[in-house]
Amino acid sequence: MATYEEVHQILEEIVEAKAITAEQVGSLENFVRKDWVIDENEGKLLFRVNHSLGGDPEEDQAPEWTKFFVTSISRLVVMDMNTPGEIDQAEGDWLGSMFDSYSVGNATEAALLKDIKQSTTSVHGKISQRIH
Repeated sequence: MATYEEVHQILEEIVEAKAITAEQVGSLENFVRKDWVIDENEGKLLFRVNHSLGGDPEEDQAPEWTKFFVTSISRLVVMDMNTPGEIDQAEGDWLGSMFDSYSVGNATEAALLKDIKQSTTSVHGKISQRIH
């Protein structure tokens, strides 16, 4: 099981290489499974990683990455304990800010927006403009 320092190193390697492998995604998944909690700082790191992978909407560098990214961010904003199944104002503003800062228009982002649209009963905040 990877430590926080090892995961941070993996994230830096991905950002520097602008590429991700299935093995790296597996290490990230194993780390997240320790507590199943994704906080906003970790979410921001995931957006930064996705940003580094580029903006080709047709190409998905690693399907494992897309699945991990979508599951992790959805867990943070959709399946939280306060408003399960909904994105409240604060969550929507945070998510909208992440898109404003890190969006590259790739297949991973499209998959996240599709998942949110399908799995939420209501969406508020800045992200609602991208969902509808």
